[in-house]
Amino acid sequence: MILAEVETMTNSRPAVMFVTLALLGALCADANAQKVSMSSTTIKQEVLSLNFANNGQHVRATVGQQIEITLGTVGPAQYGAPLVSSPAIRLESTAFEWPPNPGGRTSVYIFEAAAVGKAQVIIPVLNSLDPDIAKKNTFVAMIQVERAAGKPRAFRKPDQTNTTAWTPTWTNLVNDVEQTFTPSLPTLTSVEVELVVANPGPSDEKLTLSLLNAKGEVLAVVSKTVPVEDCGHVRFFFPNGSWRVLPGQVYSIRLQGGSLFGWKYVVGGYKNGAASFNGKPLLPDRRSTFLFRTFGAEL
Repeated sequence: MILAEVETMTNSRPAVMFVTLALLGALCADANAQKVSMSSTTIKQEVLSLNFANNGQHVRATVGQQIEITLGTVGPAQYGAPLVSSPAIRLESTAFEWPPNPGGRTSVYIFEAAAVGKAQVIIPVLNSLDPDIAKKNTFVAMIQVERAAGKPRAFRKPDQTNTTAWTPTWTNLVNDVEQTFTPSLPTLTSVEVELVVANPGPSDEKLTLSLLNAKGEVLAVVSKTVPVEDCGHVRFFFPNGSWRVLPGQVYSIRLQGGSLFGWKYVVGGYKNGAASFNGKPLLPDRRSTFLFRTFGAEL
């Protein structure tokens, strides 16, 4: 439930956190950025949706609520990684408008209200030569997270899952690796994949998950920076609380990254889909499946 109280911040950019960035193009301050997906009214009520019209405001959320900040740009200027002042909220995924707008990118930053407390969110502007425009268009909001009244409605119900025990086999994410699945719920709220550290490298890596239909058309794209110490079960959240899917139809999860992580797979496993590698079966002589789970909700 979104609480109604909203107030303007009087001192929204403390010097300790603000970074002056240069601009290369003007930003879209349009409060009505194009929606990334269709979702049900019920699920939308579970999401606190913010955009540039909320810049400089105090807003309230409840523990467990999904928080989305949608920001668009024009030209080469882009919004960068959010700066969050406390663990009261946690960045879960970043979604991109799809198909991309050639005039500028629209990003949806998806957070979860993780604990009671207060957190300031600053989303800076990158690739700009004009520091005044960068400062003006940097997004800042203070989010007060409060305890939810009563038992929250479950809108992230487990749907499809590969429960087969893992025997240490994996493949890296440099190639085109996909897993098909067949949802039984009409909306898809998030996807979880099981990973392993495959090669030595940096302490984290940015991964991108795409949702495709049976024709291979990309429906949604979300990304997440995954740390080495927390890569066992990685969850990607979809914008607007969910993505509408057709139960019984086949969809695909495509996972892309570098050589740091490997996606765990098993021989056999999940019966309503299969793993592929560069458009062909992952194993040439046996059916195999990646380890994953999907979560959804009823309409």
